[in-house]
Amino acid sequence: IEELKVMRSVRNLKFFGFSFRGKRDMCLLLRDLRLSGEVSHEEASLICRTYRDRCPYRDGFERLKPNELDEIAAAPRLYTEILDFCAGLKACPYLVQVMLMEYAGILALNYNYVIDPKISNFMRRRVGFRDAILVVDEAHNLQKAAEELNSDRITSGTVERAIREAETLGDRDIAGFLDALKGYLQGFQKGVEGEEAVFPVEECAWRTAGGLEEFKWLCAEARRLGNRLRRQRLLEGKAPRSSLYHLGEFWIKVLDNLGVDGVILTASREGEALKVEFTDMRAGELLADLWREFRSCIFCSGTLKPLEAFAEIIGVEDYTGRVFPSPYSERNLATLITRGLSTRGEELSDEMASRYIEALEGFIAPLKVNLAVFTSSYRVQRKLLEKGLRELAERHGRRIYVEEQGLRGDEAREILEGFKASAFEERKGLLIAVMGGRFAEGADYPGPQLEAIFIVGIPFERPTVKTQLYIEYYQKLYGEDKGRFYAYTLPALKRASQAMGRALRSMEDRALLVLGDWRYRRYLELLPDYVQRTAKMVEGRREPLSAEILEAYKRIFKA
Repeated sequence: IEELKVMRSVRNLKFFGFSFRGKRDMCLLLRDLRLSGEVSHEEASLICRTYRDRCPYRDGFERLKPNELDEIAAAPRLYTEILDFCAGLKACPYLVQVMLMEYAGILALNYNYVIDPKISNFMRRRVGFRDAILVVDEAHNLQKAAEELNSDRITSGTVERAIREAETLGDRDIAGFLDALKGYLQGFQKGVEGEEAVFPVEECAWRTAGGLEEFKWLCAEARRLGNRLRRQRLLEGKAPRSSLYHLGEFWIKVLDNLGVDGVILTASREGEALKVEFTDMRAGELLADLWREFRSCIFCSGTLKPLEAFAEIIGVEDYTGRVFPSPYSERNLATLITRGLSTRGEELSDEMASRYIEALEGFIAPLKVNLAVFTSSYRVQRKLLEKGLRELAERHGRRIYVEEQGLRGDEAREILEGFKASAFEERKGLLIAVMGGRFAEGADYPGPQLEAIFIVGIPFERPTVKTQLYIEYYQKLYGEDKGRFYAYTLPALKRASQAMGRALRSMEDRALLVLGDWRYRRYLELLPDYVQRTAKMVEGRREPLSAEILEAYKRIFKA
């Protein structure tokens, strides 16, 4: 939409478009109730339904004059502009968006409005997919996005909170059922060998309720009770949240998908608690029919290669593919692949962690720019911090910014803003984050905000029960070798490639990349072309690495 604004200004293009957001972002009543940012999209919809007949902003929308809608449709609009415009008129921004669809030639929106069956029907009715051209940016995320839509999780803590809710509501039958469920989960947790196991839902149903039908009925009752509690809390001015409701929804979804190929239920330890996770792996099956509804589809990303694999995974059959060279000049870029370093294996040994610390000193010491260390996992990150990465960076005058597991959104924003600001200070920043996380994908660091990256390892999934089931499902679909490649190898290299690209956001950007795992040489053809063109092997020790970095630094940053 920002580009459309420029095109309209420069070319006098008479074309309207806007960015569409859901009720959670576009509800002024949430602000009045002091629930902005506190509720999920589903909870925002519940609030909308509950207050429908007494919402002042719905009344304000119904009083809008045609010329007021014409005014906002006079130029392309970001959702924030629509929100501010409607706040001034005391009219519902969400409903105004729906009306603006009649004027729009371009809609910018979240994937879910197209790929989530629960909400895509709304967009299908309002827009009409048959005459629409769908452009999917960052399309490498489609596989993960489709799988996450139908996936869910609960913990033993969810059950404990649900018991308290049932007791508060005075329902002894549901409280007793949940107490039996709590006992089963505790017993199962004690018997789990290793970190993860397949969860036996049928056994759980028999032990806690006497059978699958009885289990499902009790879960439906828990959901009904939870919904009653959500409405009660909403009327008290609280977020309409209920563990009873979530627990009931979760188990009903599990039972509705019992025996479906490509759907798994696993359990793993999460601290002292047990986590039960429902995972839907059917990306291609869920998406294949969708693309045929559109007049045409365009999928684009910096990390789609190999195109044949991408198309097969998301269910695209008839397509034309193009790979374009990256615009980055080799004069502004250097890539080093280290020998002797690797995160291969289930655990990072003390010896290998010490080698990484030595190599990281060779990376940090000679550079006077903002740096990032992207690790293959939180486990590897913790190991390096235990081995003194923070102290090492501080000795070299760095401000340290760490992406810790479970970071809240406001904490992440504070870290990101602080790190970016440090690029313009005497004391430069070091960001320590995880590949696949919020700082290594999606975040932009233009210009001096990030100019050197050390990649620690390849972010392969741990060889857990869930990972093995995922690989086996893809092997069943695509064959043994291709299935493992699609399910295990390719996603890891895409996550790594996304992390490498954080420092390169424009043709003028300069970047030094250190790929700290000798296996990247083996997978070079799956990495971005700018890495392939500039890659050079170097010993992963402090002195040789520091010498190569200093030489590259002089060429790239002092030219």
